[in-house]
Amino acid sequence: MMDGLISLKIMKQFSIILTFICALFVGDAWAQTMVKGVVKGNDNRALSGVSIRLENPKRDLGKTGEDGRFVISVPNSGVMVFSYQGYRTEKYTIVAGKKEYNVTLESTAQELEETVVVGYQQRKRETLTGSVVTISGKEIQDIPSGNFVDLLQGKVAGLNIQNNTGSPGMRGTMAVRGMSNFNVSGSGDNTFVTPTSPLFVIDGVPIDDNSGYEYGFESAGPGVSPISMIPPEDIEDITVMKDAQATAMYGSRGAYGVIQVRTKRGNSKVPIVQYQGQFFLSAVPQLRRVIGGKGERMVRLDQILMNDTTLAAAIRRINDSPILADSLNPYYNNSTDWQSYFYRNTMNQTHNVNISGGERVFNYKANMNYYDENGIIANTGFKRYTLQSNMQYEPSDRFRMMTNINVNVAQNKMGSGNALMQTGVGKSVNTTSLYPSPSLFSGSMGALSALGVDDQNKTGNYVGQLELQYVPIKDLRASVTLNYNYTTSTKDRYTPEILLGNSSEVYSYYSNKSKVYNRNQLSYVKAIKDKHLFNLYGFTEMEISASSEDLSKIRGTANDQFQTGISYNTRNTLGGLLNSLNNFRSVAYAGSFSYNYDSKYILDLTYRVDGSSLTGGATPWTKNPSAGLRWNFKKEKFMENVDWWDTGFLRGSVGRTISPSGSLSDIYGWYKIDDGRYNNRPTTSLDLEIAPNTGLVPQSTTQWSMAAELGFFNSSLYVTYETYYKQSDKILRKKPIANHNAFANVLTNESAMVNRGHELSIQYRPKLASSEWELNANATFAINRDYVTSLPDGARQLVQPDGSGYDLPQFYRLGRNAFTFVLYDYKGVYKSDDQVPVNPLTGLRYRAGGEMNGGKFFRAGDPIFTDLNGDYVLDENDLVYVGNSQPAITGGLYLYTRYKNWSLRTQLSYTIDRDILNTALTDRFRNYSDPSGQNYGDGAPGAYVPLDAYNVWRQLGDNADYPNVSDFTRLTLYNPYRYNSTMFMEDGSYVKINTITVGYNFDRRWARRFGVSSARVNLTANNVYTFSNYSGPDPELVTGVGRDGSNGYPSRRTYSLGVSVQF
Repeated sequence: MMDGLISLKIMKQFSIILTFICALFVGDAWAQTMVKGVVKGNDNRALSGVSIRLENPKRDLGKTGEDGRFVISVPNSGVMVFSYQGYRTEKYTIVAGKKEYNVTLESTAQELEETVVVGYQQRKRETLTGSVVTISGKEIQDIPSGNFVDLLQGKVAGLNIQNNTGSPGMRGTMAVRGMSNFNVSGSGDNTFVTPTSPLFVIDGVPIDDNSGYEYGFESAGPGVSPISMIPPEDIEDITVMKDAQATAMYGSRGAYGVIQVRTKRGNSKVPIVQYQGQFFLSAVPQLRRVIGGKGERMVRLDQILMNDTTLAAAIRRINDSPILADSLNPYYNNSTDWQSYFYRNTMNQTHNVNISGGERVFNYKANMNYYDENGIIANTGFKRYTLQSNMQYEPSDRFRMMTNINVNVAQNKMGSGNALMQTGVGKSVNTTSLYPSPSLFSGSMGALSALGVDDQNKTGNYVGQLELQYVPIKDLRASVTLNYNYTTSTKDRYTPEILLGNSSEVYSYYSNKSKVYNRNQLSYVKAIKDKHLFNLYGFTEMEISASSEDLSKIRGTANDQFQTGISYNTRNTLGGLLNSLNNFRSVAYAGSFSYNYDSKYILDLTYRVDGSSLTGGATPWTKNPSAGLRWNFKKEKFMENVDWWDTGFLRGSVGRTISPSGSLSDIYGWYKIDDGRYNNRPTTSLDLEIAPNTGLVPQSTTQWSMAAELGFFNSSLYVTYETYYKQSDKILRKKPIANHNAFANVLTNESAMVNRGHELSIQYRPKLASSEWELNANATFAINRDYVTSLPDGARQLVQPDGSGYDLPQFYRLGRNAFTFVLYDYKGVYKSDDQVPVNPLTGLRYRAGGEMNGGKFFRAGDPIFTDLNGDYVLDENDLVYVGNSQPAITGGLYLYTRYKNWSLRTQLSYTIDRDILNTALTDRFRNYSDPSGQNYGDGAPGAYVPLDAYNVWRQLGDNADYPNVSDFTRLTLYNPYRYNSTMFMEDGSYVKINTITVGYNFDRRWARRFGVSSARVNLTANNVYTFSNYSGPDPELVTGVGRDGSNGYPSRRTYSLGVSVQF
């Protein structure tokens, strides 16, 4: 008993001593001390924002301030890790009692050190074998825009963006390394190229921007793309992938390139609240020139008096015209500026609040954005309300969870037009100034419709996303991504009865689209002897989506106060489910293997298989292989002593991407409701427009690419050159079939085209002696040529009729570019009658074709058109194939300069060697054919272009650029101002100053007096000026087939004042 008590007492004393010793060790381990220091680069410049963390256990310690200094709390022992993009990571051991650390980071090639996500996998840029370009979100955040894509113009070599619409919230056309399809839809000025835009990947989830809503004119809906829902202020960076190796893991949807957008995440130990606001003026750019008021009236009078058949006929014509002679009616003595009724300057605003914080273990972000822009065309505009949030939880290196929840709502107004074209406005501004201003009594219904139609469009987009990553064993990582995306769109348009033949119309459209996306990934990385690195990676991908659209048109409400579904005119009331009902399924399996030897030799092999419900029959699966090589020859022994040459890479890739074309209805046919009835019952039958074709196969794109990346002078100069060959085979195209068949057309995969090109990017970042100065310049250059290589039925050439009064067919010939014009060759103007050729067999002068008429024989002042076949008659046999509506050369120049707290940012872009048809100018010259304004039919007389602005023939001997416009008695007979003439084919080359931004960062110490950690103001001008020889207002405001019509939406010029405050 006694021994037990003694033993217990001894154990108790031992426990107390042990506890005391442990407490000493633990206290020492957790003891914190304050240290300070400064971080500089090897050029002795202070580095702000350098991340400082503890190596073990891993936790963030803080960041350096604007002057490079830091004050942090550290344990008495351990290792501090200093990391900063563009510099090598350095480690400093914590020495007990040491209070100050001076840290120097060695600069590296920033482009090579940064990591990017390619094929859903994070890679160092120096290990990439594909063509990948990353743009920082900071470059586009001072420019208010309803669509961030327009701000990328000129920043990436090979990414051709043409901002050919100024409609708020809408984007222009874009293509990566040329067009991949030459099919067109529509006719005349409303002819559009089938879109082949790149795939967008937002925070790791693919978003299709090629279907339905990309332009708005192709569907009944509001035309708002989900890309317009992303505010530029919330973008961290944008990565553009151009070649087959970089896009292969994205499957068939990445056939036209991939643009990956990464939104911001929280990255601050202390919570941050940041406000960014922009107040901007949208100004009307240069518009088309017209004559107004008395000047137009005198031109019309003079034209009639000098060119009518007799003086008596001229006086009679003038007296019969209300706009020229009758001083007692409202059509006399007007000077209406029609453009002023539609175009106006507007004041607009955008506000963004970002709340973020957290460390590596847990971080969060919530971004709220409000954007409000009134269009420069009356009754148009765009509003956006967004809430985008994300969260990341990473308790250890083995587990990570990331979530995204986004709620976005957009509202746009399009007046009487659509997302791209404003036909009502275009027609109205081409009205004579002698007409009275728009009113119910003047009959200007087209103008009133554009101004008076109540058009409301709303689009809601709701996204939930969850991503889980787990490392079950060393070197093996598994991840799961789940995403749900739901989109609703409504369009409500009310047209008052006075504008629609005393019968109002209620137009209501509703659509919904849901998508479930899942991706399961598994990657294994193994390093052997620190030089051999193997990466094996695979994933499965699944998508389920469904959509439907309802449309109703109700004619005849009780009065204009009733704008809902109450109608007395049921015979003309329509409604129901549209034939775009869709239920889509897809599944994919993909894998890649990468071998990296000491970052010197790199091999990438990828393979992906896609299955889609869009196809069936013989080709249910599509296969996408690719391979890439990269050689870092700067690490070879023969380059060791070349000090001024820092970086040297050669890389090449080859791959094939297959994308499904057509739909199940194209394969198996489509039933429709017949116009007639049987026994007073509706009937259905097979649609005979397109014949079913079970032999359809996917379109394939094969691309070869080679590149060199070179860095010089301590990474101050970085040059990238790339060349590529891209072949698109089995393009789906409609062709007519013999009329003895029941069907009119059939879809086949018999067409093909090739794109060849070169790309050059030059980046210059000199290491300046003074840290007060900073300079960054980036120039891009790309040349692309396309060729038709195959046509249906083995044909060598094919002409697709236009079907409109413009008579501008599409012409395809093997070996030529895919967008060639078919025009009459214009050579100038006959100075005298003696210059007109005479047929030696008949003694008749050269004339216009058609029925024989004396007014058709050419004379002095008439156009000289090439008589190609020499028959002295101008007809379709004299058409030539000229021009190319696609630009040959595109690029841009980006300049950033900082001096102390001041900064200047400039972006330029250019397009060279592109042909444009100025059909709008043709319209205005053709208006001279009716000077009295009596033969305009149901419309109104057209506006007159000022002849003083053009070199027009007026008298014998004139060496003119344009033919006689005044001889109205003959103009309609020999048609000098033809749409299909090289007279109006102009050079569409231009150099544009996109943006100029001047910014000022307030001193942090001054800002802290007001409780603000940082503050910045900026002044930005966007769409500043365009240098061009083009006679129209804007060489960029043309369709994809190169036509500058009267119905486009001008690109506004903006001037903004912005403020950014961080708390």
